[in-house]
Amino acid sequence: MTYQERKQQYKRIHGSGGMVAGKSAGDIAVTCVIWAILFIIAFICLVPLWHVFMASFSDPRQIAFGMGDSYKGGIVWWPVATSDGALDFGGYEYIFEDGSILRGYLNTILYVVCSVAIGMVINITGGYVISRKTKWKPFLTLYVMFTSMFNGGLIPTYAVVRGLGMTDTPLSVIIPGCTLSFFVIMLSNAFATVPESTVESAKLDGAGHLRIMWQIVLPQAMPLATVVILNSVILQWNSWMNASIYLSSSVSDLWPLQLIVRELSSRSENFLAAGSSAAWSLYLVRYTVIVASTLPMLIVFPFFQKKMESNVVVGAVKG
Repeated sequence: MTYQERKQQYKRIHGSGGMVAGKSAGDIAVTCVIWAILFIIAFICLVPLWHVFMASFSDPRQIAFGMGDSYKGGIVWWPVATSDGALDFGGYEYIFEDGSILRGYLNTILYVVCSVAIGMVINITGGYVISRKTKWKPFLTLYVMFTSMFNGGLIPTYAVVRGLGMTDTPLSVIIPGCTLSFFVIMLSNAFATVPESTVESAKLDGAGHLRIMWQIVLPQAMPLATVVILNSVILQWNSWMNASIYLSSSVSDLWPLQLIVRELSSRSENFLAAGSSAAWSLYLVRYTVIVASTLPMLIVFPFFQKKMESNVVVGAVKG
């Protein structure tokens, strides 16, 4: 008997009496409150992005001082035209003519790929080791958790990186920020949910730890591993602190995009008091570089989200 046939038979026997026809008033009220809270949070998150995007091709004089009749300061909801009714795209022209933006993109992509690859090897191997039921598990878990609560500080870390000869090299950006202890713990918890009978079956078939880790345990934890990859990409893409510490101005060709964005944003402050139209257009650089650096993440994120939603963990043990 199919599902539809069983459903029809149930309706004929029991009818609609005693069945819950819809949600109660309390359920509807709770649902409305939840949706209202989510809408407010989404609105708060989107308003800064919208303001920056609209201001990136608006009149820089009005954006800086709130002059004119069309804009009195505050949030820019719509593009603010200049006195002659045109929009100012001088900021975008400047950043695309400046080769540092393209160089920053390439450097950032290199740092993200290398850092995420190295970090995932550490996260997977570390998470697998901690997830196994051995006598060293409590000690290793405490060891990893300890690093998330305490660290040596900026100066000792810089001394170590400098002592290893990694300053003014790409390794100073890739290695220190490749992973977090929190990611190791996340994958450890995901690996621990894999049924022990699955691991034992693999051992009986002659599989070693490497095969069990990569071919048995990891595929069943891929949704959480995807979350770790996504967070690693976002953290590395937005990172500029390590680069500002370990990469001096003499190797500015190694700067990642976010550090270049910070430099250009600071440089645009110098044009605020200038009077020429070209200098005023450079004031918009602070907005255009933010748009240029954020846009790739906004495009890539939906693909990661779809991947996370489609990866549903299915148990490997069949009854």
